[in-house]
Amino acid sequence: MSEDHRTTAPPGLRRALVAAVAACLVVGAASFVVGRSTAPETAAAAGAEPVARQSAVPCQGGTYTWFGVREEPLLTGVSRASQKGEETPLAAVARPRKAVDAPRGAGVDTRRTLYSLALHIGEAELDDGDADKDSLAFADPSRPYDLDDGGVEVDGDGVGTVEWAEVTTVTGQFRLECGDGRTVHGQAESWTVDGAGVLDCQEPLTDATSTARDAALLACGGDEPANTGGKPEAPEGARKTS
Repeated sequence: MSEDHRTTAPPGLRRALVAAVAACLVVGAASFVVGRSTAPETAAAAGAEPVARQSAVPCQGGTYTWFGVREEPLLTGVSRASQKGEETPLAAVARPRKAVDAPRGAGVDTRRTLYSLALHIGEAELDDGDADKDSLAFADPSRPYDLDDGGVEVDGDGVGTVEWAEVTTVTGQFRLECGDGRTVHGQAESWTVDGAGVLDCQEPLTDATSTARDAALLACGGDEPANTGGKPEAPEGARKTS
C-alpha cells in the first residue's frame, strides 16, 4: 500500500496564495486591456504617412506689371581730403543690393524678375539673346557691387581733393500674374553702371550732383567752400580790421 505524500497547506496560507493569484490575474487583465486600447492608436501612428512640407511652386509663364519705379543716385565710396602728392583710397559708405522681396513660398524667380525690371527701364531689350540675358549684370544677384578703392593722386599745389563713387539704384513695385492664376506682389531693386567724380574742398560746388554734395559733407570741413559755397574764411590772425 503506497503512502500519500501530499500535504495540505494551512488555511491561512491557502487564503494568501489565492489572494496573490487573484491580484496577478487582475494586473494581467488590466495590462491586457490597456494594451488593447492603445495598440490601434500606435499602429495608426506608425502606419500614417508623414506630412510633406509644401515647397514653393514656381510662378511660370507670368506677366509683370511695374509701378512706382524710382532711379536715384547713391554715394557708395569717398576718400578723405588729400594733400599734395598724396593718393588716398576710397572708403565704402553704402552698398547697393540686388534683391527681390516677395511673400515666402510665392515661387518668384529673382533673376527673371530683375530682368523684367531691366526691360522696364531700358537696361535690356526684348530681342536680347540668351547670352545677353545671362551676362546682364543688372539681373545677376550673384555679382555684387565692387568698390574701386584705388583713389586719386593730387598733382600740383592742390590740397583738399576728394574722390567719390556712386551708382544709380533702381527700385520698383511689381504685380506678377502667374500662369496658374495666382497673383504675387513684391518689390525688386538693383543698380546700373557706377560712376565717380572728384571735388576740391577749397572750391565751391556749382551745379553739383547730390552725391558730390554728400561727399563734401563727409570729407570736407563744414566751413570749407565746398560746403559753404563761398571763399574760405581767413585765419583769425590774418583778418583785416578797419
